[in-house]
Amino acid sequence: MAIDVEKRKQIEQIFRKFLLNRVKTVRRLKMSDLDINPFLIRILSYELGLDNSKAIVRWLVSQRLERGTVTSFGIALQDAAKVFSEGTGVEGADILKTKKGIHHHIQVKSGPNTIPKDLGVRIAQLLRSAQRRNRGSLALYGMCYGSKTRVSSIVRKYVQEEGGIDWISGREFWEFISDDPQCLDEIYKIVAEIGRKFKGAKGQSLSEIIEEKIQQIKKGFEKIYGKSGNKMWKKLLEDNS
Repeated sequence: MAIDVEKRKQIEQIFRKFLLNRVKTVRRLKMSDLDINPFLIRILSYELGLDNSKAIVRWLVSQRLERGTVTSFGIALQDAAKVFSEGTGVEGADILKTKKGIHHHIQVKSGPNTIPKDLGVRIAQLLRSAQRRNRGSLALYGMCYGSKTRVSSIVRKYVQEEGGIDWISGREFWEFISDDPQCLDEIYKIVAEIGRKFKGAKGQSLSEIIEEKIQQIKKGFEKIYGKSGNKMWKKLLEDNS
């Protein structure tokens, strides 16, 4: 059973927005935003070829963007899952799903290793509270990706064992919220399609926009540190220590 047209449009829009937000992040990026650790760059210079301005700037920009990308995409994936909710979730739950007359209140996280202990305890408390407010309902903790063997010990101990809240992940999670055993595959196809076709407002791909930004920042880097050699290494240390 394919995802219906309206839900598919919503999911496509969520993933397009994720990429558009990445574009905005890249365009706003300035050299002053980069965390230049001269010791780290120096120790990795031989292994990673960080021996000139272009290579160093490319690495710094990649490091900066990767940190935000993982978090932002996790939120987008959670938002895509919420498209299948039957109504507004109660506190502690993102999705309401009714099966055989029983309401299931589901807290959603993107992956199997995304929460610290304190948050695991808090999630279990909120889900139990949701159950008490809706007598006869059940609570679940859902993860958008991750096999059962990858689910963290924090989820197993503080959400399930001590918190009394069961969990589902990956394919099982998407099937549960959509009633479609192929839902995960459909989401995967949508992600691939959006990524393949994406163009920013100026008709550029994300990789082209990133490359443009690298070239821009490289010019500023070279004005301060130079292109390569001992003078560059000396200036990197002097200005960042």
